[in-house]
Amino acid sequence: MKYISIETSCDETSVAIFEDNNLIKHYVYSQIETHKKWGGVVPEVASREHSEKIAHLLKKLGIKKLDLVGFTRGPGLKGSLLVGKVSAFVLSEFFKCPIMGLNHLEGHFLSPELVRNKIVNKIKFPCIGLLVSGGHTELWYSRGYGNYKVIGKTRDDACGEAFDKVAKILGLGYPGGPIIDKMSKLIKEDPKIFTVPEVKNSFDYSFSGIKTQVAYYVRDLKKITRKDKLRIIKSFQSSVVESLLNKLDLAVRKFGVKNIVVSGGVSANSFLREKLFERFKDFNIFLPELKYCGDNAAMMGVCMYRRIENGIYDGPTDVDDLLSGDMKNFKCI
Repeated sequence: MKYISIETSCDETSVAIFEDNNLIKHYVYSQIETHKKWGGVVPEVASREHSEKIAHLLKKLGIKKLDLVGFTRGPGLKGSLLVGKVSAFVLSEFFKCPIMGLNHLEGHFLSPELVRNKIVNKIKFPCIGLLVSGGHTELWYSRGYGNYKVIGKTRDDACGEAFDKVAKILGLGYPGGPIIDKMSKLIKEDPKIFTVPEVKNSFDYSFSGIKTQVAYYVRDLKKITRKDKLRIIKSFQSSVVESLLNKLDLAVRKFGVKNIVVSGGVSANSFLREKLFERFKDFNIFLPELKYCGDNAAMMGVCMYRRIENGIYDGPTDVDDLLSGDMKNFKCI
């Protein structure tokens, strides 16, 4: 079976083609350079860039035959999602094949199962999943493919969003996550300037407070040196990672599991990975390859494969049906 996955939830335009459990081709066009001048993603610009790039990327796949097409339905930016959805409907009509709407976060959750361009049975269940990215920070309890329960989430900023905002406060550039990860390695000691974010009696997260701590600390310094920036970065990253792992620790003990999945863009953070393995030595830990941590169509292909394999054709979505009229007559599974 040949199938295509399309991912356009935010600012990466990505397409992938699979044959059974093998990834044949995969392309990602990143809009980072476009959005750098604003220090964050501008939704209108993102959707326009998707519409300009997606046809070119699909052409590069060299599609001759297609049995199924999948696209990210949500969550994400509505304009960006619409570009992927329309592209999927066009392919469905052209190749006379069914179409499948996918949940972006399920794609992230399953991304560790793509190993050297092959989908493998890697994740062990039951497990706790920590999905941590620029737009989402959630804890999931999962008993198997398609069986997910959100047990905790951020009450304000997502973790990756906090990284970007702190980098902006310090004038480091965008995106902030990779910059902070790299610069934090230039200083050994942790000055422990900031408190560890904590939401008591809950699996939830909150990162707006530590962002405000950084802003006030920088304001009070009046003049900030490079050494000051390194100390701020180190303490901020250390406090955020400790917060992430504290709730993860609470969850695995509450649900009595020995399996942990950590995925999403922030899962590429080297300090998070280091502390994860230090703290959970006796657990089975599943992480995506670095190239599959960010938004990409390959992870959505894994989602498609597992849904087909387990007979799961409908998934949760935060997106309204943006298409109407004749397009509702398209065959969907």
